[in-house]
Amino acid sequence: MEVDSFIAAVVDLLSDEPAQPHAPHLAEFRSMFKTVFDNIGRIKNGLPDLHVYFLTAAPDTDAPEINAAFSIGENSLKKLGYAHDTRYVKGHRDFIHDLWLSADGPVEARLPTIGYAPFPAAPNINNAYVATVQARNFIDTVLKSADGTPRKKLFEENVRDFLGVDADVNSEIASTLDEADKKSRFGLMNNGITIVASSVRPAGQEIFIRDFQIVNGCQTSNVLISLDEKVDASVSLMVKLIEADEPSVIDDIVRATNRQSKVEDAQFISTLDVLRKLEQYFNARGASETNRLYFERRKGQYAPENVVPVRVFDVRETARCYAAITMMRPDLASRYPNRLTGELLNDVFKPGSPEETYYTACFAHYRLKMLISNKKFDGRYSKLRWHLMCAAAKYCSENYKNLGCKTKNEAIYSLFSANEGVWFDRLNALVTAAIPDPDISRDLLKSPPLTATILSNVDALQENPSFA
Repeated sequence: MEVDSFIAAVVDLLSDEPAQPHAPHLAEFRSMFKTVFDNIGRIKNGLPDLHVYFLTAAPDTDAPEINAAFSIGENSLKKLGYAHDTRYVKGHRDFIHDLWLSADGPVEARLPTIGYAPFPAAPNINNAYVATVQARNFIDTVLKSADGTPRKKLFEENVRDFLGVDADVNSEIASTLDEADKKSRFGLMNNGITIVASSVRPAGQEIFIRDFQIVNGCQTSNVLISLDEKVDASVSLMVKLIEADEPSVIDDIVRATNRQSKVEDAQFISTLDVLRKLEQYFNARGASETNRLYFERRKGQYAPENVVPVRVFDVRETARCYAAITMMRPDLASRYPNRLTGELLNDVFKPGSPEETYYTACFAHYRLKMLISNKKFDGRYSKLRWHLMCAAAKYCSENYKNLGCKTKNEAIYSLFSANEGVWFDRLNALVTAAIPDPDISRDLLKSPPLTATILSNVDALQENPSFA
């Protein structure tokens, strides 16, 4: 077991006479380790702390044998007697993800106020205040960092992104800043901003906030940023500041505050934790991709960046891709997509599902659309793309090892990546064999029997010795 092998290597590294040879960076660690003990009298508690992290991309598990291995490993470290506090930490993928999110450090701000008042105590709410502030101060201390750069990450908890200054509701907000007499009434005419933070502490006429998110007021905030030069000392704003750390409470606040504006029920899906993780995966994966794909968790998220629409997958489109590739239900993807983000939502976006599966499904759809658009396939296959993706998923699931791939996802990615060559020839043969005649009626498109026929054709193709 890797957990045991790793701890054995650590114990050997820390021993007086290591049996294993060490790479330069490990030799440097031993030198640092020796320096610490050469100065043992200057260390708090008389001994240093020793925290060993076993990092893995696998999900967390409570399997007895895994937990036992960590417990035994920790005891092995303690027996060395080198440390005051000894820990052997299980660094699963969520643990690594949390470390990555905290790498930039906490976001903090001191917001000067015109005045503020506390809310009455409420369950699971540590502190809460309503404050009147100058919009100018709000922009400079909260919406922007010290170098004047807008803090885009403040709106991660919002159900939708900035819709642009020209959107109906935003154009009304913007027009208020155009007239001097209306400017002074801005705070009275606007619903205000709601901020949730891990810490909210008043100090004199300022309120200190830490690890904060704007959960309601994304449109107002971005209009203020966009029209920064029009915001002067006469523009006021109402801000609610809430200290809470219970996810369920934060979700209730997001829903309640957004109910007061025109937000569709479907947009509240964006607050699901599984979708946040999916967005972060797309961003991390896309950083190294030539044809980067974007997961649009919140409506209008990538509009300001002028991203090519065909590379943007919203929640609904991602669900359709997943249904075709993983659930093997192209009929749902083709004709009943609303069911995928409605009654079947928890089946489509299940906590713990590998993010790579969603990315691969979206990539297959993106590439198939490109191949059809570039006349590599008959345009009539466009309406059958979900069924073709399903056929490809079956083929790759059963043959990925024979194709020299480690996983089904790797095979799907390779199958749809090429414009020519061996992989494209395979895809071309698969398309024409799975659906020989693309002239299929709309009624047949939404029927499970069509899927069964296509998958049967894939089986027949694989039995053909000439197909490889």
